[in-house]
Amino acid sequence: MNLLVDFGNTRLKWALWDEDRRVMGGVFAHADTSLETALSRNWAALPRAAGILVASVVNAELEQQLAALVEEHFDQQAEFVRSPASALGIRNAYADPARLGVDRFLALAALHAAKPRAQILISCGTALTLDALTADGGHLGGLIAPSPGLMRQALGRATARVGEASGELVEIADNTVDAAYSGSVLAAVSLIRRFTEYVSARLGQAVAITGDGGGLDECLPLLPDIERGRDLVLRGLALWARRTNQ
Repeated sequence: MNLLVDFGNTRLKWALWDEDRRVMGGVFAHADTSLETALSRNWAALPRAAGILVASVVNAELEQQLAALVEEHFDQQAEFVRSPASALGIRNAYADPARLGVDRFLALAALHAAKPRAQILISCGTALTLDALTADGGHLGGLIAPSPGLMRQALGRATARVGEASGELVEIADNTVDAAYSGSVLAAVSLIRRFTEYVSARLGQAVAITGDGGGLDECLPLLPDIERGRDLVLRGLALWARRTNQ
């Protein structure tokens, strides 16, 4: 049994994983509490794991904090996975492979392992990321933009009278809250649609679209064809653990 950790920009998600099965897990916003407090509460009763694997997109300081806490709790060292040029059936499009966020690489690997096909992965958390994948595992590249929530946060910080509150999704708004909310969601949806059209034209075929991340929920009413993914980064880490144990 492995302890898998998805260390994102805003949240840390973890799970005990036994082969293809999630045994238990949890999630918390690490910006709202200290890592030590949250992990002591989450991991106090966990058994020793065969391995501890981390997919991290945070800075080196936070990674070092997590590594120290893992060693303190489990007397083990964590393995911080980095995106390779090729692994798990995926060929990384980046000239510098490690520059591709490992969360994106692992999520693509999980999708490809579940169903090899021409497909697009959309992940929406703090950032909105879009990646294209061929049926034989070739990563074509992708795009990164602020998520709708981050767009509204930026508006709230940079303007005097535009807040961050959620509003009603409309095509044209008669109040500031709905205008900011709808503008951010429609911008994200337009980017997703444009990316999908481009990839479909490049491959000469329709592509499947899978979305993951809580920030995607507010876009779904306008994107009915998106399949919902769950725990894709953790599932990719589980694949990595099996690969390294073989």
